[in-house]
Amino acid sequence: MSSHVHQVEAGETWITPYQRYLADEVLPLEPTEARKIKKNSNKYTMIDGKLFEHGFTHSILVCVSGKQCTRIMAELHEGICSSHIGGRSVSSKAIRARYYWPTMRDDYTRYAQQCKQCQLHADWHNVPWLFHTWGIDIMGLSL
Repeated sequence: MSSHVHQVEAGETWITPYQRYLADEVLPLEPTEARKIKKNSNKYTMIDGKLFEHGFTHSILVCVSGKQCTRIMAELHEGICSSHIGGRSVSSKAIRARYYWPTMRDDYTRYAQQCKQCQLHADWHNVPWLFHTWGIDIMGLSL
């Protein structure tokens, strides 16, 4: 069994190289990328032409990318069953909903930080007030 090499084309997602390798044993031209795909391919499986991620702590997850990720983030963060929770909690919620993409925790954290409703209704009582313990009234507010 010899592996073929394939040049990465524009418009491809992170899923495409894994699909090519698992279906036809075609690897990217770049040696480091090819090594990474070959090494990490044991975490994925193909079912009816779709990529799924499997692991020890969870059942099989649907691999998504692009606009699907954005739609899932929006629905879990501010949709019908939303609670405007932080990045790690929402990414755990996505895994429980059976979705996966490699950068989900970073993407959710960034998404939650940019949410206007989260910023507006943030829990500000835990923010440390710089001179509060000294009793200094810098801004003209009574403490």
